[in-house]
Amino acid sequence: MIVASTAAWSASTDQGEQDLAKQLLPHPNSPVLLIADEITYDQEQGLVVASGHVEISQNDKVLLADRVAYVEKTQVVTADGNVAMLDQDGNVLFADHMQLKDDLKEGAITNIKMLLSDRSRMAANSAQRYAGNYTELHQAVYSPCELCASDPTRAPLWQIKAVKVTHDQEAHRIEYEDAWMEIYGVPVFYTPYFSHPDPTVKRQSGFLSPTFGMNNNLGFQVQIPYFWVLGPDQDITLSPLITTQQSVDAQAEYRYRLPDGYLQLAGSATVADRERTHNGVNETLHDQFRGNIDSYGRFDIDDNWRWGFDAQRETDKTYMRLYNLGNDRTLTSRLFAENFEGRNYLSINNYAFQGTLDTDNNDEAPIVTPVIDYNYVSEPADYGGYYKVDFNTLVLDRIQGRDSRRVSLNLGWSLPYTAPAGDIYKLDLSLRGDGYWVDDVDPDNNDVNPSGDTFSGLAGRIFPQFAFEWRYPFATTTGTVHQVIEPIVGLYASTNAGNTGKIPNEDSVGTELDDTNLFQADRFQGLDRVDNGQRVDYGVRWSAINQTIGQTTIFLGQSFRIGGDQGVFGDGSGIEQDLSDVVGRIDLQPTDWLDLLYRFRYSTTSLSARHNEVGLTVGVPEINATLSYAQIDNIDSSDLGKREEVFGTIAAKVSDYWSVNFKAREDIENNVLRYIGGGVAYEDECILLRAAITHSNVEDEEVNSGTSFLFTVGFKNLGAVDVPF
Repeated sequence: MIVASTAAWSASTDQGEQDLAKQLLPHPNSPVLLIADEITYDQEQGLVVASGHVEISQNDKVLLADRVAYVEKTQVVTADGNVAMLDQDGNVLFADHMQLKDDLKEGAITNIKMLLSDRSRMAANSAQRYAGNYTELHQAVYSPCELCASDPTRAPLWQIKAVKVTHDQEAHRIEYEDAWMEIYGVPVFYTPYFSHPDPTVKRQSGFLSPTFGMNNNLGFQVQIPYFWVLGPDQDITLSPLITTQQSVDAQAEYRYRLPDGYLQLAGSATVADRERTHNGVNETLHDQFRGNIDSYGRFDIDDNWRWGFDAQRETDKTYMRLYNLGNDRTLTSRLFAENFEGRNYLSINNYAFQGTLDTDNNDEAPIVTPVIDYNYVSEPADYGGYYKVDFNTLVLDRIQGRDSRRVSLNLGWSLPYTAPAGDIYKLDLSLRGDGYWVDDVDPDNNDVNPSGDTFSGLAGRIFPQFAFEWRYPFATTTGTVHQVIEPIVGLYASTNAGNTGKIPNEDSVGTELDDTNLFQADRFQGLDRVDNGQRVDYGVRWSAINQTIGQTTIFLGQSFRIGGDQGVFGDGSGIEQDLSDVVGRIDLQPTDWLDLLYRFRYSTTSLSARHNEVGLTVGVPEINATLSYAQIDNIDSSDLGKREEVFGTIAAKVSDYWSVNFKAREDIENNVLRYIGGGVAYEDECILLRAAITHSNVEDEEVNSGTSFLFTVGFKNLGAVDVPF
């Protein structure tokens, strides 16, 4: 056996053997390992022959053969018998005979087989290599499907047979001429030409998997997206939606990854008929321009500053739902900038809103430009106390309706303290001042577009508040169960004033009591209303944890108001009476496959449930189900009304390749099954088939109740298919 490397060949190895290794693996700066049972060199004939378990390797490339010969005069390399060559991309070539020359850039191969890096397979009667980057296969077949283990001669699920296949290793693309697609050996589709990227490519231009569907709004529909790579940092996807009942809907998405941010521009457009109800009369508007924008961007200015935007708009209220582009009740557009520095935070936001329901009047939608928030928290001082500063200013206008300008400043001081016995205290003192300049405000109600007498002018308030919270966690261990019971008490006091009808309520609508805001000094989520008066909050939290029974947490709490505005929260909020509703939360996680969450609010007078939420997740990744239930009474300060619904899903992987899913939503309040649907999918190493059917009972102008069917098919590595015209 002879073993040598290029580092020693110049001194200890014959020149012919050195040339042989360099021809086969021509990278002179990298060491080459040559192993064979026997190496002979005929200096007169200029012939080098390595025979018997020949192995030549360099970096990640390896050549194996029974016999390898090299002729110095013609620079031709011939490999025979069990030839196998592994390249740097992980592709393996098998052949009976291989003859190459000119540093392996030219040559011929017979009875070739290839195992690509993603385990795709290619075979051909013969192959020719030219120009250093091209391998041309004749009478070839390609398939990414695994062969049948019990009968490898059986045709795979699908394969492509072609008269000629060309693999461009520089462009990383495989091209087919005169090709047939076969499914289980049966020809089903012919094309004179198509191409797809080889397995080394992560992103390349081409057609993506098509989707077919049918519903009563659009009729039969087909969508074949085209993915266009514009560079290593940007691409565009063009997804025309072709329907039988409407015109083609042109959809596009552009993505751009910058060194300091990300940009995504998406939208769609069509010219189509539109059904609408105008002044109580149904009418059809012909050849209307319709479309939408759904884009966003995030950009870093430096280590502390960033800015961005969200753009969501549509030409009419039903367009996005009609074309299955989204079901958002409100579209929000936003332009913002943020600063993060130490304990400071500054945000500047601008908002525009568009309602998508038939009942929405978008001329009354607020336009907020700008709203500025600044928050500062000091370093802890003596005894751990720290200061807080919160500043806000807002300009809100409407095309029709009231306008509001606000300036707010809140100065606070907090002192957390943990006693030696383990009980925890926290003291908060704050003084807030709010100033308003308003137009067309009705002091007697919160109508955004009042028709009677209105107030325009200045309004304001000074609002001091005291908050004190005490909690004492008691921990105990019984056997292997660790328990913690924690009583909590909060005392809050402020003036009884501060809420006036001259200040419009824009950001504090629909507030209700729950377990998350019970112990907050101000239970309003905004600034337009203040939680005034005096009250005491009390509750208890119990939790237990064990490696066998998992974890359980239970919380109960209530609030008692001593003074202040009783009606400021509105009927149904749970805080409209001095003694509030009882709120609570139960969280059970006994095992990894079961998670139950129950949140509730019960009336103290009628003991009836006014807010119930149940979330249940059960199962393992192979089969699982979720169930959510929500029941919420009407809240006067909210326009959502009384609601009660249940939503459930089931997903199961029935085998290695098959999976099914089901979901449904029931509107219990109105006794309507809003949505029901399910699907089945098959996915293996080479094909994806997905079918889904849904029935919706939601109607709004031209969006009608009906059944929809969608079908998606995808072939591995053929998700990008080029078909020339």
